[in-house]
Amino acid sequence: MRHGFGLNTDLFETNVLNLIVVVGVVVTFVGDALRDLLDQRRKVILSTLQEADKKASEAQNRLEEAKKSVETARLRTQEILDQASKTAEQESFFIQEQFSNDLKRLQDRSQQGIQLERQRTVQSIAQQVANLALITAESTLFTSLGSQGPTLLKQKELNEMHVRETFRSLKVWSSSIQLIEINANFNF
Repeated sequence: MRHGFGLNTDLFETNVLNLIVVVGVVVTFVGDALRDLLDQRRKVILSTLQEADKKASEAQNRLEEAKKSVETARLRTQEILDQASKTAEQESFFIQEQFSNDLKRLQDRSQQGIQLERQRTVQSIAQQVANLALITAESTLFTSLGSQGPTLLKQKELNEMHVRETFRSLKVWSSSIQLIEINANFNF
């Protein structure tokens, strides 16, 4: 082994030395750059992970809010269904009650119609009986007046005229009473 400065011609030795020098220079200069590059890459990765965590947290919060909204909507829907059911029951009860009232009113009107028709029939029969009685009375009166003889002819004419006028007044009065009763029944 020689000491000193000189040219080493052994290729193998010199390559090892050159490699050591090159590796030392590379480690020294490139190592710092590589460390800086790796630090920057680590920071970018950490930043990306933090941002991903933040977005995941926001997504989780939105999911929770969406779940709350869905639950609120479900509860509101249930309330609406319950309210609709109650309203339907109330409407059904109201319709049944109104139907019952309408049916009762129709039955009452039917009874009133029957009663009114019965009264009309009774009045008509009473009117016919009264007219028949008046005709019979008039006929009987004229017959009895006609049998008294020719001397009372003038008196007979006066009596007949008076009787006719009385019967006509009775007929008008009977018809008026009938109309008043019919009007009173219609107003009832």
